[in-house]
Amino acid sequence: MKQKVINVKYRKSSDKFPNWMKYEVTLMGEDGTTEIIPAYGKDLQDALSRVVHDRKAEKVVSKLQRIPSVVYIALWFAYIYGLVHFTTKMNNPLLLLGVLVSTGLFVWLFNKYFSTRNTDK
Repeated sequence: MKQKVINVKYRKSSDKFPNWMKYEVTLMGEDGTTEIIPAYGKDLQDALSRVVHDRKAEKVVSKLQRIPSVVYIALWFAYIYGLVHFTTKMNNPLLLLGVLVSTGLFVWLFNKYFSTRNTDK
C-alpha cells in the first residue's frame, strides 16, 4: 500500500501571489500513521501534484547525498580532462565552449527539477 490522501482542508488564499491557495493535506502512510503537510497551488490538483513531486525529489536527493563528495570531484575532473582531450584533438575551441555551456545548463535544470516546490515563501 502506498500513501493515501485521507483529508484536504482549504486554509487560505495567498497574500503575496494572487490566485494561489494554501491547503492542509493529511496523508496516511504505509504503516497507518498520519501526517499533515501544507500544500500550495493554483488549485487542489496543482497543490497535490506539488506534494507528489516533493516526495519523489526527497527520495532522489536522499540517495544522492549518500555518495561521498570525493566521487563528485573525481567525476568532474575526469569530465574536464576528457573534454579538453577531445576538443584539442578536434582543434575546435567553440566545441569546448558549447559543451561547457550545455553542461552548465543541464546541471542547472537538474538542480531546479529536484528542488522542493512546496516551500513557504
